[in-house]
Amino acid sequence: MKKFLLLLLLPLIPAIAAGVGVLCPAEESADVPVIMYHLITERSKYIGKYGITPDEIEKDLKYLKENGYTTVVMRDLVDFVNHGSPLPPKPIVLTFDDGNYSDFEYLYPLLKKYDMKAVLAIIGSATDKYTKQSAENPGARYPNLNWAQVKELHESGLFEIQSHGYDVHGSRGSGEKKGESTQAYHSRLHDDLKKLQDACEEHLNYTPNTFIYPLGIIGKDSRIVLEKLGMVASLSCYEGINIVRPGDHDCLFKMHRYNRPSGESIGSLLSRMDKLRKTTNAR
Repeated sequence: MKKFLLLLLLPLIPAIAAGVGVLCPAEESADVPVIMYHLITERSKYIGKYGITPDEIEKDLKYLKENGYTTVVMRDLVDFVNHGSPLPPKPIVLTFDDGNYSDFEYLYPLLKKYDMKAVLAIIGSATDKYTKQSAENPGARYPNLNWAQVKELHESGLFEIQSHGYDVHGSRGSGEKKGESTQAYHSRLHDDLKKLQDACEEHLNYTPNTFIYPLGIIGKDSRIVLEKLGMVASLSCYEGINIVRPGDHDCLFKMHRYNRPSGESIGSLLSRMDKLRKTTNAR
């Protein structure tokens, strides 16, 4: 038995002696749940399907920490697919739509406290609007982040900034309008997303690589537009299981997300996903 083990280790001895780490083979696939959040608020009239309390988001982060989950961002998934870079055993993506000021006020300190990361999808027009208003009236409180705040979150390393479009957020904004040709739609979507990419380059020296569809509306062949802009992933609002695999670039587009409403814990969401996974695997 000893001789057999020695024969197995012989090819590795030069690398071990040289202090070179021996890498394990990359995982063939990874199951990655994505949770969708919107507003964090203490105002009761906004708490509901798209608004949760600061206490609820802290309980979510605490649950994930205590149950062995590791938050990852889109860059981690892209590196896994493109290069086989390893993911942690229980990866999870937490997305926050719209670039609300509450992400700065409540989420930022909690991510520091629990050593976690989040994906923040900003709306370019809102960011520009409140940057201008903040300059005119610095003491006022605004609903969305300004560029200085987005930059601080970006540079903290706790937030990955991604695209919610510049001004397509709204009814069918990221899909075709009535009577609009596919060519006209693609041109309009391209110009809108490029405007936000350019703004991110200007203010953050960084370009988003993922489009998070506003309202989950996905227009015809919109992936063509995303790829022309260098984007390599997109997130929908449809619930479902995400399986990512090295070399499978399609798996990064139209990824599923589970909305986190007030009153349902993240543990409950993950339990629902697990039941769906078992049902799917049993077919």
